[in-house]
Amino acid sequence: MNKWIPLTIGGAFVLLSFQNCSQSGSSSGADTNSPRQTKIDDPNLKQAQNIDILTLDDSIKINLDLSTGRLTQMNLTTGQSVVKCLSSSMVGTINDLMNASSLCESKPPAENEDIACAQVYRYPYAQLNWSDKSQKVGEYVDSCNRGPDLCGQDGNILRGLLRDVVARWDEWSCDFEEVSINVRD
Repeated sequence: MNKWIPLTIGGAFVLLSFQNCSQSGSSSGADTNSPRQTKIDDPNLKQAQNIDILTLDDSIKINLDLSTGRLTQMNLTTGQSVVKCLSSSMVGTINDLMNASSLCESKPPAENEDIACAQVYRYPYAQLNWSDKSQKVGEYVDSCNRGPDLCGQDGNILRGLLRDVVARWDEWSCDFEEVSINVRD
């Protein structure tokens, strides 16, 4: 019986010492680790001309012309280029999203906040192009310092739409025959 007393006291000590591990703060259920967003006035998404869909394969470049819906996939190693066209409904969906959205910049938590930022890097999913500038979107340097993206959930929606475009590559076609161009000749 005497050997159970220290074990019971030790177990009680362990249980009671971990009872107050939660952080104090808001109980609203909001994600306290998500950065705050600030709207970027310039550039205007409505004036974007095309989108480069970025993939982890740097030898492939996919460009979407927002006015025509023409997709151009170029193999930067071989110089081979393939042109496809999105359906009018897909182009309309992407343009509607771009016209209704704004770019936002995430502000990391203040230094005096008791928040740890995880070491995370996320490759940008797209580069938006205007006549005089371009902007990569969706890049994370770490969990608190996120690069510019469409405000709110619009960035996730655009990312999903562009993933769908790439995943359905074989379904897209133009009214004319598929064009294959070798630009190195």
